Amino acid sequence: MLTHEGRFAAVTGAGSGNGRAIAETLLAEGARVALLDIAPESVKEVAAEYPAAVPISADVADQGSVREAVRAIENEFGRLDLLVNNAGIVRSSNFEDLPQQEWDQVFAVNSTGPFLMSQAAMPLLRHGVQQRGGDATAAIVNITSVEAHIVISSSGHPQVHYNASKGALLQLTRALSVECASSKVRVNAVAPGFIETPFTRDVLGNPEVKAWLLERTPIGRIGRPEDVANAVCFLGGDKASWITGTTLFVDGGWTVY
Repeated sequence: MLTHEGRFAAVTGAGSGNGRAIAETLLAEGARVALLDIAPESVKEVAAEYPAAVPISADVADQGSVREAVRAIENEFGRLDLLVNNAGIVRSSNFEDLPQQEWDQVFAVNSTGPFLMSQAAMPLLRHGVQQRGGDATAAIVNITSVEAHIVISSSGHPQVHYNASKGALLQLTRALSVECASSKVRVNAVAPGFIETPFTRDVLGNPEVKAWLLERTPIGRIGRPEDVANAVCFLGGDKASWITGTTLFVDGGWTVY
């Protein structure tokens, strides 16, 4: 049996990397999925392969764009059972050279974006619970990072704005899990380690850095987008119906050390 058959989901940053893998996995498991991305052509490409996918242009850092995207989801689906806040950006300025504009940009996408999306989507998630009835729950899954918990020198120096923005998203996850519980909306996070995506291409392209990462990873390989997607699929489904406010690490054991 397909784990998300008959469900309605929305995934931000669905045009590439982890977001695309998450969307494709949910589609393969029977969900209808709204594919949100600031680059509309990227999600149109994905949607062309899947009749159950709906491409929607959205800038998660802009409240007007978010509200328009959620209205489009409502028109298409009428409800939501799962929201995946995956969209994120990485910037690499050193602390002493870091302009406020870059700090604000990283927070706008990585922290404010999930807040805006979750707030706008709550009526649709609540409606999804009501439509399914019984012990049904809806779910929000935020894609944080191991860097919400530890500082990794992924570009030769700590990325203070990226770490801080993911730390904020971690605490947003925990706070929303309490506030949304009365609506039977569960809120959890997936914290990926090093995954082979466009974000990490430059880092993983350095043989010395890659060897160091593999040495520090107990499982002994770099993560793949489908590893993240499978974790999201679990947390967003009925088998996780009594799980909320937690973080599932998908890091090959990196954070054990």
